[in-house]
Amino acid sequence: YQEQFDDSTRWTDRIVSSSGDWSGNVYDFYFKVYNRIAQDIKTPFKIKNGERIDDTPVHTALREALANCIINADYYGRQGLVIIKKRDTITFSNPGNFRIDVEAAKSGGVSDPRNTTLIKMFNLIDIGERAGSGIPNIYRVWDRQGWEPPVITEDFEPERITLSLSVISEPNDLSTVSGKKTLIKSVDKKR
Repeated sequence: YQEQFDDSTRWTDRIVSSSGDWSGNVYDFYFKVYNRIAQDIKTPFKIKNGERIDDTPVHTALREALANCIINADYYGRQGLVIIKKRDTITFSNPGNFRIDVEAAKSGGVSDPRNTTLIKMFNLIDIGERAGSGIPNIYRVWDRQGWEPPVITEDFEPERITLSLSVISEPNDLSTVSGKKTLIKSVDKKR
């Protein structure tokens, strides 16, 4: 995991499994990284049954993206998992190829996880459903946020899947202000 917030340095912060200051296992990696990528996501004040709800659809989509990256990685392949958080994007990249057609994954309803033991582990902690609904949900949430659509790329030498999630609005989004349509310009905000 890398945070790249400054163009003059290779990374601002990072987490590697071999650092020796944490277990380095997949379970701990998931939570360390999820907490970092979710920390800048706004959480509106919402109470349900007397308890504060700190979860949003964006949080759910980020959990699904990270879990998919881990579950579908080819751990015998070249290179490793790489999650990069920049001011305007988060990318999830894992070794391996898609086991189903990319368009079928976007449509949903088909699930063929590479690592069934990992998916069982994530199911036990209520992350992921193995229903093939994760990727379509990510696209739906990003559309509702008015953010640029997610981009999935598949490389073949070496085999690698990358999901890029923009966390800024499209520059040509129109919004109604005082009954008039105005252009909302994307501003690089500190996140």
